[in-house]
Amino acid sequence: MATATRNSDSDPDRESFLEELYQGRFRWDLIRDFPEQSRQDAEAGDAFIEEMTDLLHERVDPDAVDLDKSLPDGFLEEMAGRGYFKLQLDSGLGGHGLSHYNTFRVMEAAARWCVPVAMSLAIENTLGSAAFLPLVPEGPLHDLLRRHVLDNGLSASADTEPAGAANRGRTTTATAVPGADAYRINGEKVFAGHAPVAGLVGVTATVGDGADARIREFFLRTDSPGVTVGQLHEYMGVKGFPNGHLRLDDVVVPAGQMLVEPDTEHQVRMTATSSALVKRGRLHLIAAPSLAAARLCVRWIREFAVRRTVDGRPLGQYDEIRHQVAESLADTFAIETVTQWCLIPEDQGGKINLQFERNAIKSITSELGWALVDRTMSLMGAEGYETAESKARRGAPAVPVERLMRDVRNFRISGGVNFQIDNWIAQRYILSYYYPEPDATERAGTDPADPGTGAAALNDRNLAHLAAVAAAVHEFGRTCSGLARAHPVRSDLLEKERTLIQLTRLARELLTMSLVLARASAMTERGDDGGQDLADVYCTSARHRLADLRRRLSGAPSPAFAVLSDSWLAGPSPAPPVPDAPAAARNGSTEGTQS
Repeated sequence: MATATRNSDSDPDRESFLEELYQGRFRWDLIRDFPEQSRQDAEAGDAFIEEMTDLLHERVDPDAVDLDKSLPDGFLEEMAGRGYFKLQLDSGLGGHGLSHYNTFRVMEAAARWCVPVAMSLAIENTLGSAAFLPLVPEGPLHDLLRRHVLDNGLSASADTEPAGAANRGRTTTATAVPGADAYRINGEKVFAGHAPVAGLVGVTATVGDGADARIREFFLRTDSPGVTVGQLHEYMGVKGFPNGHLRLDDVVVPAGQMLVEPDTEHQVRMTATSSALVKRGRLHLIAAPSLAAARLCVRWIREFAVRRTVDGRPLGQYDEIRHQVAESLADTFAIETVTQWCLIPEDQGGKINLQFERNAIKSITSELGWALVDRTMSLMGAEGYETAESKARRGAPAVPVERLMRDVRNFRISGGVNFQIDNWIAQRYILSYYYPEPDATERAGTDPADPGTGAAALNDRNLAHLAAVAAAVHEFGRTCSGLARAHPVRSDLLEKERTLIQLTRLARELLTMSLVLARASAMTERGDDGGQDLADVYCTSARHRLADLRRRLSGAPSPAFAVLSDSWLAGPSPAPPVPDAPAAARNGSTEGTQS
């Protein structure tokens, strides 16, 4: 059962599959009835997606957006006017009342056409005014957000600072104004989605100092005195997504525009409300376009393999190509699976805690999506690395693999670079169950003779995978217990960041395999065996990755990483590259030089 005081995501009233996994317990009973979107909800989503897709095809040329680095003039305002930035709000507020999963489907469909459009949809619907409005109690802030939503205003979220999002504190400060019910905010924010176009922005700032310091969320108009909206950040990909810099110099904000939240035992670098929205937001900002990329890639791979031959033999008949095609389909199935698990139960009123999975999904989906795009680039070597424009000039199918590759690489960085997200998960969540040592009734690692898999509608190969996953989950608990006993002072283990990152990656693999098998089993029970081979291919590859992670965690002597790194970093700076010599020097002249 969940433990109330272990960490910020634990909920004593709702069980979590991943929370149990972190403790070495394999709870097949929590996932074996894998959810499926209802037909009625799917049809509602289909109708909306068709309407939106027609608009995108009419108004947006994705190649032009990438080249011009901007969306068409007035397009954001048109989407706002159609209620596309408040998809889950009711019609009384101009919204469409979509479910969580249909909202995700909208982002994914948009990303298949133009990733920057999908990101604008995601930032407004998950971190903008429309997302906060239902969570804010009646009062001045609720009134401010409601007016902005009714006016179809654009909004932004600003948290990251120039020093980096990895810092626990926020150097942006909010200081009470003497004699006034207001705060004076000073600071600088970067990478703020929609900041260059927003009329209202949510800003995190530190209130108080020392032990009394707390991070709070303030909402302010971007036309307020002291707000400077800086230049747009130009990313390597996702060109056209309005993202930029904010400077706040003595910006006076009424106290009523601060989101007041109770302090919690497990205070983190974000407010509780913002943190919950960010976790779900990553599904829409990162998982949705990662799935879109995967679906595009498997389509492009099929078209390429069907039309190409090597030495007169169809490309798709070669053994290696068959492996790559099958793994691409299985990885796409895995991305679909984890996103469905993180959203559909909430739509259906399921009594399960999904916060742990939502923390993990960013790395799961972005890494699978990136691997799939990279595989596609290699497989389509004759038409992959080249730009779509160049392909079109020579008459080849102008598939924009290059643009997609630039876009998708962003998702392993956006929202926190993946290795650091994995490090945080281990520090804040996994280790919380091993310090202090669990009570005897909580002790990790169920008896492997009783894997707890229960009934599963799986073929023999997948039943073997299921047994292997259950055993690996129990082993995971024993590994964590062993690490905690070997490092009785928790801070000593926290220094071993590579070990912690590998622990989280191991847990991610086990989670994804478990969900893929659960979905395949549920599909078969509904009369569809189409998930069996997909699950088998995915789990076969994942078990190879698991074996590698276990070897890395085995405690074998490591190379002198620290010695090599410290020596290089502490030594003299390498000489800069020598530029080409001026023409005069090449001709032997010394005029204008010093000896």
